Amino acid sequence: MKLPKELGRSLACTNIAENMMGTIRRVTRNVKRWRDAGMALRWVTAGMIEANKGFRRLKAHRQLSVLRAALQAHHNPMTINPVAHVTRAA
Repeated sequence: MKLPKELGRSLACTNIAENMMGTIRRVTRNVKRWRDAGMALRWVTAGMIEANKGFRRLKAHRQLSVLRAALQAHHNPMTINPVAHVTRAA
């Protein structure tokens, strides 16, 4: 997607996701009976909030707008710009 080198290097590392999943696993370890999906969502949210305490700013955080633009361009490659007004010659 032609991202800046620093941003690509930051996103190539999976430590952030692995750290968050480990914290969720630790927080939800003692739940013995999952009643419903709402309960699971509450516990996972609690784990994410706990993991958030240990997050640091992404080194390439200033380049996230470039990532957003690249993702939008990748997601909508066939987007057609609407024509405001077309007139026919008689």
